[in-house]
Amino acid sequence: MKRVVVVDDEPSVGAAVRDLLGPDGYQVESSVDAQAALPDLLRAVPDLVILDVNMPGMSGWELCALLRRQSSTRAVPILFLTGRQEVRDRITAMQVGGSDYLSKPFSAEDLRAKVRSLLKHRPSMEGR
Repeated sequence: MKRVVVVDDEPSVGAAVRDLLGPDGYQVESSVDAQAALPDLLRAVPDLVILDVNMPGMSGWELCALLRRQSSTRAVPILFLTGRQEVRDRITAMQVGGSDYLSKPFSAEDLRAKVRSLLKHRPSMEGR
């Protein structure tokens, strides 16, 4: 089972992603704090990280950059899921190491398609 971690300061987003991806066979966990999520992401490396940009303390961009600097998480796909819709935000997301970008509000079909695409050729991290 592929493990997906959602980091978004709005708990409803993590719950929505869990409701959408859970029936597809994904194990979805969530955190509302990027700084608190970092040690857990390094300890138990997920198959995919879904990040918001605007969060108190540490932004999603900062968390992404930190994950890219760690050998254990360098190759983990990171999908930005954010209300920010400007082209410059998409560019920044890719510059810090993001794998893909989806703006809120999002469609269930679009989220599922992006998750499937990002995980298509990635072996599960389960048991590692």
